[in-house]
Amino acid sequence: MRKRLPASIGVAVLVASLAADSPGTPAQTVYRSGVDLVYVTATVVDRDGRFVGGLTADDFVVSEEGRPQKIVSFSAVRVPVSLGIALDVSGSMTPPQMQTARAAIRRLVNDLLGPDDELFFAVFERKTLLLQEWTPDRQVFGRALDGAKVGGTTALYDAVQKLLPVVESGRHDKKALLVVSDGDDRASQISQRDLQRSVRASDVLVYALGVDGGEGLNTRSLRRFTDDTGGRTEVVNGFKNLDAATMRLADELNRQYQLAYLMPGTRDGRWHPIKVEVRRKSVVVRARSGYVRR
Repeated sequence: MRKRLPASIGVAVLVASLAADSPGTPAQTVYRSGVDLVYVTATVVDRDGRFVGGLTADDFVVSEEGRPQKIVSFSAVRVPVSLGIALDVSGSMTPPQMQTARAAIRRLVNDLLGPDDELFFAVFERKTLLLQEWTPDRQVFGRALDGAKVGGTTALYDAVQKLLPVVESGRHDKKALLVVSDGDDRASQISQRDLQRSVRASDVLVYALGVDGGEGLNTRSLRRFTDDTGGRTEVVNGFKNLDAATMRLADELNRQYQLAYLMPGTRDGRWHPIKVEVRRKSVVVRARSGYVRR
């Protein structure tokens, strides 16, 4: 497990510490006196999808491989995020759809994210192009967004695979990738199973906004590589609803809990499942399903 947050991704930190951590401690996997900490970000909502606030560490139960773990650090305050945004520019994207997608992304980065968040912008069809490297400058980002051109077929899996290490290079401890697409993968070299392995082994929260009505959106395949990370897939009916979806995404990034526990074994390079629960009825917890001890 590398020295960084095994993001459950999702996608928070006063660090109101319950152990050795002090306020302001970065939200990352740290090594102190030979002790490894595992950080897990959790999103908690009620049955109507509304975020549940005001929880404390005592409200959570975390287990690894079925064994309860003691929470040694807890946080409920937003921290900056390194967010990569990847837009599908395959041939199914019409000019009006591109205009709407650009507007939704522009509002997300300009109005809904924090000023200290950093961003990159990539487009994908058969090829993946990084049009703007990491920047906090919204005007610079906006020029890259305006430069996106349509053409080709969809290689979504390849795009995610290629962009994962770029997201991991972000300077903030919370790292996330947002994929916006209206179609199914049709041209990737990597298989869905291999991509899922890569996503599981990364430290990145992966989100997907799927726009129904394009070239056959495969929601199930999107969820297979987002849900393991603590991120999620949201499907909207048409590009007109994309703006509201990005608002919900930004709201989620602002309202997550971060927990940490002592790694219960050695770094063995294996996948270890995690389960996060809340001692309250009628709530849903979304968190990373596990991590690789590296």
